[in-house]
Amino acid sequence: MDKNRYFKRTVLALAVSMAFPVSSALAQEDVAELISPSEAEAGVKLQYLNDVNPLYRQYYGLNNDGVNGSADLKLIRRSDEGRWMRLEGRDLGLRTQEFNASVEQQGDWKLGIDYNQIPRFAPFVARTRVTGIGHDTLNLGNVFDDKDLKTERTATSLTLTKFISRNLQANVIFKNEDKKGERLFGANGSANGFVGQLFAPEPIDSNHKQIEASLDYATEKFYVSGSYYGSFFENKAGKGLFVNYGTPAGLFGGNPVATAATPTQMSPLSLAPDNQAHQFALAGGYNWSRDTRANFKVSKSFAKQDDDFLPNSPLVPYLSSMTRRDLGGKVETTNVFGSLTSRLTDKLNLLASWAYEDRDDRTPQTGYVVDVAHGGALIQNNPESQKTHRGKFEASYRLPQGYNLTAGYDYDFRKYEGMEELFRDEVTEQTYRVDVRKSFGDTVNGSLTLAHSERDGSRWGSTPSFVNDGVHAVGLHWTAPTQFSDRERDKVKALVDWAPVDPLSVQFAYEYGLDDYKTRVFDIGLNKGRSELFSVDASYRFNDRWRANMWASHSTNDIEQKSLNSTFGSLCDGSGGNTADRIKNTCVPWGAKLKLSSNAVGAGFDGQINSKLSVGGQYLYSRDVNEYDISFADAGTFSSIRQGAGILPDTEYTLNTLRLFARYAITKATAIRLDYVWDRRELDDFTWSNWTYSDGTRVLVNPDQITRIIAVSVSHAF
Repeated sequence: MDKNRYFKRTVLALAVSMAFPVSSALAQEDVAELISPSEAEAGVKLQYLNDVNPLYRQYYGLNNDGVNGSADLKLIRRSDEGRWMRLEGRDLGLRTQEFNASVEQQGDWKLGIDYNQIPRFAPFVARTRVTGIGHDTLNLGNVFDDKDLKTERTATSLTLTKFISRNLQANVIFKNEDKKGERLFGANGSANGFVGQLFAPEPIDSNHKQIEASLDYATEKFYVSGSYYGSFFENKAGKGLFVNYGTPAGLFGGNPVATAATPTQMSPLSLAPDNQAHQFALAGGYNWSRDTRANFKVSKSFAKQDDDFLPNSPLVPYLSSMTRRDLGGKVETTNVFGSLTSRLTDKLNLLASWAYEDRDDRTPQTGYVVDVAHGGALIQNNPESQKTHRGKFEASYRLPQGYNLTAGYDYDFRKYEGMEELFRDEVTEQTYRVDVRKSFGDTVNGSLTLAHSERDGSRWGSTPSFVNDGVHAVGLHWTAPTQFSDRERDKVKALVDWAPVDPLSVQFAYEYGLDDYKTRVFDIGLNKGRSELFSVDASYRFNDRWRANMWASHSTNDIEQKSLNSTFGSLCDGSGGNTADRIKNTCVPWGAKLKLSSNAVGAGFDGQINSKLSVGGQYLYSRDVNEYDISFADAGTFSSIRQGAGILPDTEYTLNTLRLFARYAITKATAIRLDYVWDRRELDDFTWSNWTYSDGTRVLVNPDQITRIIAVSVSHAF
């Protein structure tokens, strides 16, 4: 189906035709099409895929090499009585197909239905002998097979709108989504005293229903809307994932072989419990005058999760000692928002807003999790409530000589209740920003934005100290969690829009941000963060038939952090009567400088060779690199850090994609289109290249994947 139209009649086109008179017949034809548009178009596409590559199919859903057929459909009809009918389908016949249809009586009611499928294929292939993948019980066989893990979502929505009166409108939306498949996952397991990592893909079989309903009333001065939203999640995959691998040869590094029926000492993994949520809201706005407007919204939400965690099983010996089998989760959230905008004068505009959120976690606090490693002790949950205030004030003033100045202040205050001892109870962040814009005639426009933020909070709930109880690491409470840390942030952003000649337009953008964190002790934790982005985007129109564009961007993100390597019960003083004790009590400072750099370049063109033949193309190159610069103090032969630690290679992901198309109009109503795609994706990731699970499973990825697609499509307008 042709989606590259260069001209479409609009109200603006009619206005132009009034300023530049055309024949009466053409004008009447334009008006008639706008009042009663009639469009019907159908298309068939055949795509030839040379090879199924996991990195490409992850985003495009093509999982069969060879020829893949699909169809597109578009139909719009309007009767003289104002009755509309719309049908549209895309990729019909493929896993990515979408379809929507609606019937509408203009100004009275509307009924619509939408359907779409969204597949997601894992970018890796698992070579494993695990059987039962996709179900709630996994076993270990003797033959290794390649497994493709995927999830597929199918969603259907029904929409109904009804105008009860001139000012009153009712809306109802119902959405049903089913999701099935399996997701890459793993877990620790033990057998005969040996511990290892097991390949345990999670089964996915869920249903999510959503209901939205609103009643809206509006006049020229104000509007008010009352609404309800409901969410209902049901997990059909089961309560838990049972892992029954036994201990055949090769499991856990070739430990002594037990009988195949001997299970690993592993409780079932709990799967997502059923849950539901309800929200009631009232929103509105009032026009005090032509230049002043106020808005508000108040809502109350109730979320509940009381589904059992795990089923009864002999593999869960501690269930009988647990006081609860379900979370009993209950969270009530209250939101209040208000804003006021006003143009006080022709030069001065003001904006003020305030938002309040009270998240009240009413989940009972009791023992839920069994700590098998420490005698089956019950670990209590930690319900966390939070109150948040967010305020914004902004003023814009138009200065002489084309300058416009905007100054703003943002306030964010969070109060936590029920947090663990090592956190803060209150965190406050304030941001001051200023923006200057300038128009340098008809060819250049620019803006510069500066912002400074400061975040701090109440005192920390515990004092960092050495802990030598044989259970906790000595670094307990030393690190300040990122969201609670004191931080100063500075940001600058510059934009330039340049049009030196009529057919050329160029946009430049530059952003820079610097974060400075204050740590709790010994500089442990995040120290600094830096981000930088530069981009340029240009377009050129050669004439009415040909145009081209190009873009380029470069971005970096750096993080510096420090830590201390230690073992459980370490004294961090290097003491001990033998080598083993001295190594245990030697704590080694280390640091990491992490850097992510991204570069992207692209260019495209499209044009018409003649009235029947049009062509176009696009090229995209991008490369992402993660660098790991890890260093640590040399503690000699008593270092608790193993030799060779900290030496990590870079990980890289490179993309090259070329797309070309040609479209030929056979007749006024029928066209044929040819598309060609060449896509190369290179992945160099050490985390997958050498990793092997204790059960022998390997997760593989081809580091160099080339995909070629040739597609032929025919469209016909009725």
